[in-house]
Amino acid sequence: MQQQTLVLLFFYGVFLILCGITSVIFIGMKAKTALISGGISGLASIGIGHMISTNSPPFELAGVLLPLLLFIVFSWRSTKTLFKIFELIPSNHEDLKGKGVAFLIISLMAVVSLVVFILQIIN
Repeated sequence: MQQQTLVLLFFYGVFLILCGITSVIFIGMKAKTALISGGISGLASIGIGHMISTNSPPFELAGVLLPLLLFIVFSWRSTKTLFKIFELIPSNHEDLKGKGVAFLIISLMAVVSLVVFILQIIN
């Protein structure tokens, strides 16, 4: 089980980092918050996985809680972005496309966070 957790947290961390980079590629530097949050969250996931590999029991709990907490944060941010999209639709604002891309990426991060959490619980 420990090896599965390490691999899962590593790929989850890489995924989060890539989501931050993808946001900047598609939206531009307006997405620097996504780059920072994806990078920090990804590095935290990889770091927790490394600490689990050194048999540090508190980090096993952190490895389960991190995806749950990130699911909550990403769900909140996704909802907030969706409401902003609803505000921008009537005016056909120039930021509408960027907000749509951000909504999709943040929502994907939330769904993957939930899947990672569930996979750790059932294993």
